[in-house]
Amino acid sequence: MLSLKNVFTFGFVFTLPLYSQSYSLNQILTLAESKADLILSGQAKVEEAENLKQKAGKYKNPNLSLDYGRRRASNESGPEYALGLSQDFYYPGKRDLRIKIAEAGEKSLLAELEQSKLEYRFSVIKLVYSYLIALEKASHIQDRIKRVSQIESFIEKKVFVSPETKVELYLVQNRLLTLQKHLIVLEKNKSVEWEKLNFFLGLDKEVSIYSPWLLKGKPLTQNNLLAEMISQNPILKQSQTKIQQAKEEVELAKLDKYSDIKLQGSVGEDKSGVANRFFDLGVSFAIPTLDTNEDVVKSMQARAMSENYLLNHQIRILTTRLNSSLIEYDSINKSLDKFSISLVPSIERKLSYADNEFIKGRISLINYLELETQLHETHEAIYDYQMQFVENITEILFLTNNPDFEGAINVK
Repeated sequence: MLSLKNVFTFGFVFTLPLYSQSYSLNQILTLAESKADLILSGQAKVEEAENLKQKAGKYKNPNLSLDYGRRRASNESGPEYALGLSQDFYYPGKRDLRIKIAEAGEKSLLAELEQSKLEYRFSVIKLVYSYLIALEKASHIQDRIKRVSQIESFIEKKVFVSPETKVELYLVQNRLLTLQKHLIVLEKNKSVEWEKLNFFLGLDKEVSIYSPWLLKGKPLTQNNLLAEMISQNPILKQSQTKIQQAKEEVELAKLDKYSDIKLQGSVGEDKSGVANRFFDLGVSFAIPTLDTNEDVVKSMQARAMSENYLLNHQIRILTTRLNSSLIEYDSINKSLDKFSISLVPSIERKLSYADNEFIKGRISLINYLELETQLHETHEAIYDYQMQFVENITEILFLTNNPDFEGAINVK
């Protein structure tokens, strides 16, 4: 099985007191799937295919005919009537092939539904993290504005205002403008990300969401993942079922040159002269002399070849995607090792230390602002790598058809 279960995470909870409701990641996913019209549409298609499969296995209805007329013979006339019954039977082998073709169509739609569910689920997960990261970044900038405002107030209260003090004040005021500009952008980003997420949720207002943050994951086994992808990926499943369907259609086309067999019989009576009763029984079928259906057979064979080529192409594409994702996975792991989510509390401690030391006059404003900028960049990088990891790990999970995100990241 997928060795993604070796990945570790560090839980971090977002709670906003203004929100009356709070949702976990699983609750968000459940809510989103309950309102997924795309998935409901896919389920309806599968139900349609199931009914068509049942239809494909049914025999044709018998035909009943009633005839009545008058006949003249030897200057005598009288009524004539007859009752006929006929039944069409599939040529041997056709019925089973029709059922197999319908089954292949149903399997293809099931694989398509499987793909839709995975894409839907991972889209919601990525939007949850994108929203939470936007929320965290905006909160961080608000905290920076508060800190720099306190520094501004401290400088303004100085008794002796030297040129250097004025320049320091200008630097701080300019930093505040820059931060406020940045906050406007981040608030916009947060609102946009919520709207994207709420497309799947259909809620009236924003809610509090909590989900685990990720730590460095252990190396993955490439060969195992490739084997799982080839055997389980829903895109490849669709191609494989289409190939099987095309092969069955080739065999059906070969049999289609033989028509279905019709058994028919009738009974009747002719009273135009001497009463004459009759009984007929017969069988009818077309003789494949003028049309042997070879063109259709060749067409179906070409289609089967086309689907097979497409499968090989898709395997190469998905293999490249998986290999690239594994390379990115290793790279992001190295970054997560350096920019771990566990560094966030230390950023706060360093900022508090710098605040106190500046107020005590032990460090210069330039050093304070430089440290503040560098810590902000570190904070940004930490959450950027979180988002990269979420995108990367959901890609690997999709390729290997594993919907268990929390199981894969081993939530603590």
